Amino acid sequence: MIDTRRAHQMTKMAMFEREESDNIRIVKNHSRKGYLALWTMIYSVAAVLVYLLYTFIGIAIMIAVYEKGVPSIAWIIFAVVFTSGFVFHTYYLVKSGRKKAAKRYDESNEKNEQILEQYKILDDLYKTSETSRKIYE
Repeated sequence: MIDTRRAHQMTKMAMFEREESDNIRIVKNHSRKGYLALWTMIYSVAAVLVYLLYTFIGIAIMIAVYEKGVPSIAWIIFAVVFTSGFVFHTYYLVKSGRKKAAKRYDESNEKNEQILEQYKILDDLYKTSETSRKIYE
């Protein structure tokens, strides 16, 4: 005979695992420290690449604006502005990326705890049905 409570619980767990499998996988495959370090590195590389693109565009604009040659003072101002911009841009991009990664990891951890709780409920259902079966035998 089929226990409808167990069937319902298993269906509920299967649907949850199918929908949240990517989120649950984060906690199972990474430690929090390792996950944050990975995403810090990814955001750092992305920040540098994007800022290099900004720099090349800025240099092209400066060359286009000055027809006879770019004055030395313009290069100095450009270097100071772009260097300070690089520091702030990279800092804030990495900081916000790390914050997003921490939030994703915490959400993944919550999903993992939810599925573990569902497994405990299912285990309790099996134990109670086995106990009731032994009583009737």
